[in-house]
Amino acid sequence: MPARVPATTLAEFVSWAKGQGRLAFGSSGVGTSTHLFPTLFAARAGLDAAHVPFRGAAQTIPAMLSGDVAFAIDNLTSYMSYIESGQIRALAVTGTRRWPGLPDVPTMTEAGMADFEMTSWAAFVVPAGTRGAIVDRLAEALREVAADPLVRHRFEIVGARALSSSPAEVAARGARERPIWKETVRIAGLSS
Repeated sequence: MPARVPATTLAEFVSWAKGQGRLAFGSSGVGTSTHLFPTLFAARAGLDAAHVPFRGAAQTIPAMLSGDVAFAIDNLTSYMSYIESGQIRALAVTGTRRWPGLPDVPTMTEAGMADFEMTSWAAFVVPAGTRGAIVDRLAEALREVAADPLVRHRFEIVGARALSSSPAEVAARGARERPIWKETVRIAGLSS
């Protein structure tokens, strides 16, 4: 959120936003995580928020600084220099842990919005029917890569975490998140 907004915590922002009427939030396009995360946030916080799609943070940030949009939930990498300069204020991170580069910024849960652990993630997939031995070897290789300190550091530089899991854990995460995304897509007025 731009520094001109008089809120230093998530609770203060929600209180301020409710007194403003309809607020615009920026995203990198319709149906993206940067569209759906703030849509869900606004619904859970009881905010009247309008989505303004852009082509990415390079357009969202100037719109935020000029006052055309009031907030965004986006990847930290694009915003870090603005956060560090004090032009944009980070109120919370959506992961399960605080971000190493922003140790004073709480998670959404710590900031008072429980059950808002939203992160973009990716998984390696192989064709159905791939032999188990091949799947196991690929999973082991990915675990080794994700554990490499240099890889972990490179990921953190771009605002990400290198993680690994088993095929069963990926399937479980997908099953856990599917109802949340289905509801968020409905709230956003999109078709799934």
